[in-house]
Amino acid sequence: MSNFFTSHYLKHHLRHEITELYTSVAIKNFAFSMIAIFEPLYLYELYSSISIVFLYYAVVYTLYFFALPFGAKAAAKYGFEHCIFYSIPFAILYFLALSQIPNYGWMIFAAMIFVIIHRILFWPSFHTDFAHYSAAGFKGREMSAMSSISTLAAIIGPVIGGIILTRFGFESLFVVVSVLSLASIIPLFMTKEKFEPHDFSYKKAIKRIIKPYGRYKRENLITYFAFAEEMLIIIGWPIFIFFIIKEFYLIGALMGASALFIAITNLYVGKLSDKLNTDKREKLLASSASLYSVFCFLRPFVGGWFGILLVDFFSKIAKMGIAYPILTFIYSGGGRRKDFLEYVMFYELSSSLGRIVILWFAFLISLYLSGFIFWFAIFALSGLWAFLFKSAKL
Repeated sequence: MSNFFTSHYLKHHLRHEITELYTSVAIKNFAFSMIAIFEPLYLYELYSSISIVFLYYAVVYTLYFFALPFGAKAAAKYGFEHCIFYSIPFAILYFLALSQIPNYGWMIFAAMIFVIIHRILFWPSFHTDFAHYSAAGFKGREMSAMSSISTLAAIIGPVIGGIILTRFGFESLFVVVSVLSLASIIPLFMTKEKFEPHDFSYKKAIKRIIKPYGRYKRENLITYFAFAEEMLIIIGWPIFIFFIIKEFYLIGALMGASALFIAITNLYVGKLSDKLNTDKREKLLASSASLYSVFCFLRPFVGGWFGILLVDFFSKIAKMGIAYPILTFIYSGGGRRKDFLEYVMFYELSSSLGRIVILWFAFLISLYLSGFIFWFAIFALSGLWAFLFKSAKL
């Protein structure tokens, strides 16, 4: 598969560090795809309250925002691949803590701590590692190739996850995902990481969000802030689907089918992103944002499996047209190929701030609305939020 992407699609030689990252992310995404769509359902089944589900994620991302710079400080001190390695045990502890909530209610607080530590160690290091080692001029292609490989690996993930849930329950699924997550760290150390420790300032990272300056521009902050819209889809969409389709394995099959169609489209959009100049990337982003918003507004009107599949598929295509131009810009260091970690943190903190705001909005909505009106409000909020992408400047 690596030879295919190199000779027929990427047209250049991949660095060993990127190949290792491809392989590790493919295994991790396969593991996480088995549980990702079912995680909000698990919390909903535990507490029988959508409000509590949104409250859980709102609290997690509020704490995550303030903890993020500590993850960057760890990456700056110990290395990006090492921090990705360190993040995996906390992911495993997170899944194990979730599995024990029915027996020990307080484990939900342990789960919060473990998932926050996992994410602050993983995401700054992952983004910076990719930005540092990906080839200039080919970032969109390398990003979409990694996404396609991961998507291909994850096509059967939701199906297998749904089958395990149906036959054995959530606890068994958490164990399987934990074992696979552990396997994802093996490729990262096929070659020795070349890394020079450096300082990272917590204070400066927060200051760039409060008062953007230089290449840390306010219009970019708003663009990254807009990525928060996906939280309402990640959390709300699986629960909404469950109200229509009661079987876990059927939900998994639908998401697997959607992933199958998306895998090939990934390659085209990433390649297109590299070829377009800045003006055309912004036009692609704006038109994709409009299309994505339309499908957000259509979600509450879906009434069967075919409609779910179509909306999910076309929404993901539109989201590619949004994400790849923006992420290509981010992985270039915001237009300058240096200080990747600092710019990645500007993106991560900006998007996390958006998640805090939109999740607390969703929690408040869930307290006062129900039924179709609630779902329309949730998905409409996501669609309106996506319009922030239309003003993006790259």
